[in-house]
Amino acid sequence: MENPGKSAANIQAVAFDGYGTIFNFTEPDFIVTMAEICDQQGLDADAADLWRRFLRAAYLMRSEHHHDPVYKRYDQVWADQFEHVFKRLRLTGDPWAAANHLKARLASAPLFDDARPVIDAVRPHYRLALLSNADDDFLTDCLERNGLTFETVVTSEQAGAIKPNPAIFNYLTTRLAVPPDKVLYVGDNPIPDVLGPHRAGMLTAWLNRNGLRKPRNVPHPHFRLRSLWDLMPLLGRRID
Repeated sequence: MENPGKSAANIQAVAFDGYGTIFNFTEPDFIVTMAEICDQQGLDADAADLWRRFLRAAYLMRSEHHHDPVYKRYDQVWADQFEHVFKRLRLTGDPWAAANHLKARLASAPLFDDARPVIDAVRPHYRLALLSNADDDFLTDCLERNGLTFETVVTSEQAGAIKPNPAIFNYLTTRLAVPPDKVLYVGDNPIPDVLGPHRAGMLTAWLNRNGLRKPRNVPHPHFRLRSLWDLMPLLGRRID
């Protein structure tokens, strides 16, 4: 679905989100990771409950900067979240070991089946970028393990900012030397991947693989996708 008044005709660059968009690592994988952490550390906890509490801890720790969260290395942030959750549940877990296991799982995430063929089809016709809320180490490992390259890769660590803060998207457009209204950002999470680039003046494509409802506080994306394959007709005028 295309937002009237917006066209793909003037797009010069396509930027992708990482996890949940091209890397197949979603909520069930996080819950499995929590189960692995419990097993490794001998923790008597429900993995799904641990995951919910982990997310809640992230929200609480960033509540003072809800719209523009402050960047800290993810392994440090995750260790802080695990420490908070372990204390609340009276678990004698090792927060840093848990954080490092999560980082290792993210570094080994596979691609969605539609990621490589679509990226390869788009590559000859557009500037290609990856922009992810991530640190350099585990994102670089994930790209290398999947044999995937982009002209430009931007992480939170490089930009010193976290989506939906427009600063990270401004950092990308500066690196690309492309005006924001000529960059299409493709992502699966409405708040960081639609609200964020919208605030930076980019075109937005919401990849909604599971048919979820858009949150009320998020602007309408310019384009809606059910899979990455939907980019092909959208950009078809320049893809053979």
